[in-house]
Amino acid sequence: MKIGYQGVPGSYSETALQEYKQAHQLQDATAIGYSSFKALIDEIEDGHLDLIVIPVENSTTGLIARTVDLLRYRSLVAIDENYQSIQHYLWGLETSEINTITEAYSHPEALSQCDTFFANHPHITAKAYEDTAKSAQFIAEEGSIHQAALASKRAGELYGLKQLAASVQTESMNTTRFYIMAPNEKVTLKGDILSLYIETKHESGALAKLLQVFTLFDCNMESLNARPIAGKPFAYGFFMEVDVSKSTVPFELLWQTLEQVSEHLQVLGRFDSALTNKKG
Repeated sequence: MKIGYQGVPGSYSETALQEYKQAHQLQDATAIGYSSFKALIDEIEDGHLDLIVIPVENSTTGLIARTVDLLRYRSLVAIDENYQSIQHYLWGLETSEINTITEAYSHPEALSQCDTFFANHPHITAKAYEDTAKSAQFIAEEGSIHQAALASKRAGELYGLKQLAASVQTESMNTTRFYIMAPNEKVTLKGDILSLYIETKHESGALAKLLQVFTLFDCNMESLNARPIAGKPFAYGFFMEVDVSKSTVPFELLWQTLEQVSEHLQVLGRFDSALTNKKG
C-alpha cells in the first residue's frame, strides 16, 4: 500500500499519516511525500496511490480553502479523519539564540497562527516558505544564526536543530483536521458524518431549499462554507458536513431529494467522527 502526503518527513501531514498507519496496523505501507497538494491528488486519481492525507480545516483559521477547493469535481472520497494538535516551535542552529534571530520561516498559514509571538518579538520578521517541515530543513542547510523556522517538534529534531521557543502559536488549542481519502470506486462509504460539495441553482431561495432537505431528513448541520466557483463571478458552491446518525430514511432517498435542489452534487466523504470516538 502507498499513502501520499504533502511535504517532507516532520510535517504535520506526515505525522497524521503515521498515526493513521499505526491505528489501522498498516506498518508495511509506504509513505510518499509530494511537493504540492495538486500533485498529490493527481497521483491518487491516476492510480499511483492507495490513500492520501490532506488538511481540510484548522481550529484557528477555519476552512483550508487551498486544499478543499482542489477536491471539487474529483473522484476521491474521505473515509476517515485525523486531528493533529498544531504546536509550533521556533528552531535555529545550535549556536543561535532567540535574540540573534531576525527572520523566521514557515508556511504562511503557520505564520498567521503565531501573530502574538511576532508582536512580542518585533526584531523577528516572518518569512513565508512552502512548508513547515521544509522550513526546518532549509534552516539546517543555510547555516545562519540569524534565521529560524517555525515547525513541529518532530521536524526540528529530525533536522538536528536547537529549540529556541516552544508552543508559540497564539491559540493554545490550535488543531488541524485531516481527511484520509481514497479513490471512490474502491471503497464503500459508511459512518455518521457525510461530507458534501453542492452547487445550487442560481435563483432566489435556492440555499434555503437545500437546507430544508436536511431538516426534513433529521440531519444535523455540522459545518457550511461557501467558496467561489471558478469561471462564474459571484457564484458560490457550498462545502458542508452533516451528521446523518439520526436519519431513519434510506440514504438513496436523501440523495435523490438533494439532486432535485442542486445543480452539482458531490460526496466528498463519509466516516465516523474521530472526536466522537475519542470521547467514547
